[in-house]
Amino acid sequence: MGSDREATAAPAVKAAGRAASVRSVRRALSVLRAFEDPPHSRGISDLSRALGLSKGTVHLLTVTLEKEGFLEKDATTRKYRLGAAVHGLTAAAQRDLRVTALEPMRRLYADTSFPVYLAIMLSGRAVIVEKAAPTLSFMSVLDVGSQVPLHSSALGKVLLAHATDPERDQLLAELERLGLPAATPATITSIQVLRDEINSIRARGLAFDHEESLPGVACVAAPVLDPSGRAVAAVAVAAPAASFPEDGQRKVVGGMVKRTADNISYRLGYRGATSKEV
Repeated sequence: MGSDREATAAPAVKAAGRAASVRSVRRALSVLRAFEDPPHSRGISDLSRALGLSKGTVHLLTVTLEKEGFLEKDATTRKYRLGAAVHGLTAAAQRDLRVTALEPMRRLYADTSFPVYLAIMLSGRAVIVEKAAPTLSFMSVLDVGSQVPLHSSALGKVLLAHATDPERDQLLAELERLGLPAATPATITSIQVLRDEINSIRARGLAFDHEESLPGVACVAAPVLDPSGRAVAAVAVAAPAASFPEDGQRKVVGGMVKRTADNISYRLGYRGATSKEV
């Protein structure tokens, strides 16, 4: 009789185990989804309140997600943000955008001999999703999945400038709260200066970074638009600052970057005044 009870109970135990596993997966995914909207960095208590889960449960989930690379912890604030594994999956999910953009990017690289990058906005960060770049000795080459700062990179600034008004306001508020760290002496560290720069970027359609993120490196970026005219990505070239002065070469390369972004936008279906396939 005992064996009969055990045989009857076994399926129920297995079913309960499966249900617990599914619940854990759903909870882990809910933790990741919590980073979709600002603030894009959250602590255990914040996540616990937002998700309606105990701090102990949230702690176990975040530790596991951190170990697997889906979250990373800021050593100073002890808050979590999305990790490299998420950015890698995002790059893979952007396959249509990447395929559409790659040929114009390669053409731009061939014309300039400068590395070309494509980035999107993900949870308040600019993330590289494609590149057309050689291995060069004079500068570091970013990999797909790398993150670049919003306030000090051409890619980040152009994505910030062309975000929707509500999203841009939220991102600027978060940047003001966290502060604008100086990567180099040229980095913008004033939120008002950044706001003024964003207005200029929106007016001219280009963002510049002259040694703001990396010493000796200058960049220029332009937005890529979808059929509705929404900025879904940004394309940029990076060059040695010495060969990329304030005027002259910067204007020439800036025009080439803008035409490449317009070309990609056209291929994506945008039919604005400046878009065309070349």
